[in-house]
Amino acid sequence: MKTIIFTLIFTFFSQTIIFAQTNDAENNSHTHKHHIALFNGATTNFSHESTSYTIGLDYEYRISKLFGLGLLGEYIAAESGEFLAGVPFFVHPYKGLKFVAAPMAVFLEEHTSGEHKVEKETEFAFRFGTGYDFHFKGFSIGPDINFDFGKTEALNYGLSIGFGF
Repeated sequence: MKTIIFTLIFTFFSQTIIFAQTNDAENNSHTHKHHIALFNGATTNFSHESTSYTIGLDYEYRISKLFGLGLLGEYIAAESGEFLAGVPFFVHPYKGLKFVAAPMAVFLEEHTSGEHKVEKETEFAFRFGTGYDFHFKGFSIGPDINFDFGKTEALNYGLSIGFGF
């Protein structure tokens, strides 16, 4: 009788452990083919010695579990509004950790003093960054920090909230 009870208990617990490991592996596989995220933060421009509110949107298509390619757009609410557009390359080496490299175009509006004329300029820049996404079901949230360099140097930092599908 003790052998039967022991066998039943052993079978029950071994099945529970196997199910838990399978379920945990499924839950930790947060690799979706598509990910879209809203960025909310600030940009500190070292050349102009100013910090401005920044909002952005990025999209990533996962080529593999390790690499992704996407699009990004950001608006920096500086004295002269700046809009950034780029094509980021993502590397995901470990869990939610990500590294980003992106060539970008920076669209500026310069207001001339004393006149109501607006001069529009386009500059090219490059971004290196990192972040960590914490995943909850299909959603993600996490800090991002990026360094942009081109005609000016800037540090971009904030929080991204995203959705994978």
